[in-house]
Amino acid sequence: MQLPGAVIFVNNDLTDQVKGVLITQLYIDETITDIEFDSRVTNDPNYLDVVRNSHRRLLVIRATYHDYTNRTLADIAIFIKSGLAYVEKNNFGPPSLTLPVVTLHMETLLKFNGKI
Repeated sequence: MQLPGAVIFVNNDLTDQVKGVLITQLYIDETITDIEFDSRVTNDPNYLDVVRNSHRRLLVIRATYHDYTNRTLADIAIFIKSGLAYVEKNNFGPPSLTLPVVTLHMETLLKFNGKI
């Protein structure tokens, strides 16, 4: 099964180790800042369609996680603190899932929500 493309927002106060775990476990193709994301969305109205239709996963690191600019464009929004991932938004199913970061996988998000 091919995993869906997704735009995933996370908070910026992550260690490099946690970022590495997310990149590996969520099959992230590219990591960018919120400034870069907002610019790409503004400059190319089809940008999100291209990301999703090509089954790419984009990790967007929000400088201020409680800044809801373009939050509606994210497929998944995760707040990570003290080794736990709090899934606050998930277009693949209901949010409110809390998992240790080490067990957070794209398949877990989809399976939990009945998508695989």
